[in-house]
Amino acid sequence: MIDLDDQKNLARLDPEGMLAALEDFPEQCHAALGLEPSPPADIGGIERIVTTGMGGSGIVGDLLGRLLKLPVTSNRGYRLPPVDARSLVIGISYSGDTEETLSSIKIALERGARLLLISSDGELERLAKGHGVPFIKIPGGLQPRAALGYLLVPVLKLLSGAGLFSEGELLRLPEFLQGMKTRWGRTVPLGDNRAKRLAQGLYGKIPLIYGVEGTTDAVALRWKTEVNENGKQLAFWNTFSELNHNEIVGFERADLLPNMRVILLRSELDHRRNQVRLEIMKELLDRRGVGYEEVQAAGEGRLAQLFSLVHLGDFVSVYLALLGGIDPTPIKPIEKFKERLRRWSSTGG
Repeated sequence: MIDLDDQKNLARLDPEGMLAALEDFPEQCHAALGLEPSPPADIGGIERIVTTGMGGSGIVGDLLGRLLKLPVTSNRGYRLPPVDARSLVIGISYSGDTEETLSSIKIALERGARLLLISSDGELERLAKGHGVPFIKIPGGLQPRAALGYLLVPVLKLLSGAGLFSEGELLRLPEFLQGMKTRWGRTVPLGDNRAKRLAQGLYGKIPLIYGVEGTTDAVALRWKTEVNENGKQLAFWNTFSELNHNEIVGFERADLLPNMRVILLRSELDHRRNQVRLEIMKELLDRRGVGYEEVQAAGEGRLAQLFSLVHLGDFVSVYLALLGGIDPTPIKPIEKFKERLRRWSSTGG
């Protein structure tokens, strides 16, 4: 394994600066507070929100669903659930060229839903300008998964202006995240750095990341996808209490268990019965000899609780890549797959 306290080695393995992007995340969230839609978005009287996006852009809808009392549907795909003039459809594509997102936004236009579009460039921006749709232009130059602040914070700011989210929670976020940076950044030594130690525990293992329905389930998905994209390895996720109705039976296969390590994401906001389920699950894992780590959310309010876990998982996934001597930034399989899809579309196969 690579020494995570060897700064020269970290710089050599991370030439495109994924660690720097994580360490700049508090500043990103602060800058994102200044982004507003043009033209202004009319969201008065909306009854539901549908976000449509893929990958690092799609997670925005999952997190919104855990932060708002308003119903939120996270759409991933070419189609769209039923929407009308009382629905706000938020189209999110960091590049602006994600074909599933563009397809679903065109459906939203046909159905007369209210729209808000977010991208750094691309066809989504051109579509917004062509139809006079409220558009938030965000800075380019990042991997979509490293741009969560730009993708989510402006939406929360817009909603807070309509009384749908706590402005105070939002304004406190950058300073809160700054404290996380001083605990998990690259210069913090292994012995004091929970993110580095968690990465070491996952090295050579297949992570099973368990969240709790209604609170940390979206975070579990984020951890999984970050391990996929940054760590370049498989990971799986599930939620309490659903996993107690099926997945726990899989622990009967003792011969497969040495390859697994479980991450239990916890929050003080978890339903009391799910807190009990987590304790019983720990007993099951102990009996089966499966290693696990409990990760407790920190901070005041739902936004801080979720972001403390999200930001920690991002660091863990990058350190996991670096432990294996892997550059966390490139996503060549995704790029090759998209290129194959383009060729298929132009030639029919």
